[in-house]
Amino acid sequence: MPSKTDGFIRLPLVMPFVDLARSRGVDIASTLDRFELTREDIANPDRSVHAEVIYGLTNGLAKATKDPHFGFHVAEAFDIRQWQPTKDAFQRARTVGDFYTRFLLAVPQQASSVRHVLEVSADTATYTVNRLVRTRNQPEHVEGFGLGLHLRLLRQLLRDRWNGEQVSLLTPFPQAVPKTPLGVAVTQSNITGLGVRFPSHWLLLPVRQGTAAMETENTPVPEELSIVSALRTAARPQLEKRDLSLDDFAKELGMSPARLKATLQAQNTTFPREIKRLRIDVASELLRGSSTTVSDIGRQLGYNDQSHFARFFRSQTGLSPLEYRNKQLR
Repeated sequence: MPSKTDGFIRLPLVMPFVDLARSRGVDIASTLDRFELTREDIANPDRSVHAEVIYGLTNGLAKATKDPHFGFHVAEAFDIRQWQPTKDAFQRARTVGDFYTRFLLAVPQQASSVRHVLEVSADTATYTVNRLVRTRNQPEHVEGFGLGLHLRLLRQLLRDRWNGEQVSLLTPFPQAVPKTPLGVAVTQSNITGLGVRFPSHWLLLPVRQGTAAMETENTPVPEELSIVSALRTAARPQLEKRDLSLDDFAKELGMSPARLKATLQAQNTTFPREIKRLRIDVASELLRGSSTTVSDIGRQLGYNDQSHFARFFRSQTGLSPLEYRNKQLR
């Protein structure tokens, strides 16, 4: 029987969304005010609100940042070492399957709006987060965050055994995540939530115990992902330059070029690939959410010749810039 707390989520869980939006210059107070909330409410560990409010607030913050992958980017910077469900599971788990069991048992304490399920077959295991409530506001960026978070968790557990080609993300909102994050496939699904699918034999693999193990690894995954996010943030205002180099950004990020290159390689990516993805992401945002002309968008991204920009965009998306814009307007 439903209880009076069904569909409620602890409000402090949106703090990472608020912090990232603020760092991008969003007027947080006015956004919170639309939902009759304050910064003090967000910081109150005892405050819970209905999922309707959480979804509306996170979508509003995403719209203000003009970032179609806002929730996913929040997950990139989220400190999984300090979140209680993951902290406890990492400290005690001995295998990947043990971790997911402990996490599954702990996470319902954070929200009553979803149910976590681990399904195992002979070939695959699927960790799903199923929504239990219907809302007017779509949970697009909460789903993006969840997909990013669970992708990070699995990558952290596997470390050097990671193989993105054997992982797929299931979601009704594929637009909420980058095209192939960490090399995994993103599949549109009609499930009422999100799913992460991977080979079932991975559940038997041992994991290193304790949060200390997460912090002492030469290239810890949370840091790697934060560096990728930081690189994209630093590069975004400079995309009109065609001579962007790894060395320049390594200096800006306070590390050696060799370290930055190794960090990107650990994420199955490279500097040119990230710059290319960022150009496509920014172009897609501008084509969807602004009236900026295609030629002006091309110039902002370093293409003074509109035809060169159009060929680049089509090579990555399968559509010309105008075809993409018209498709979004339908």
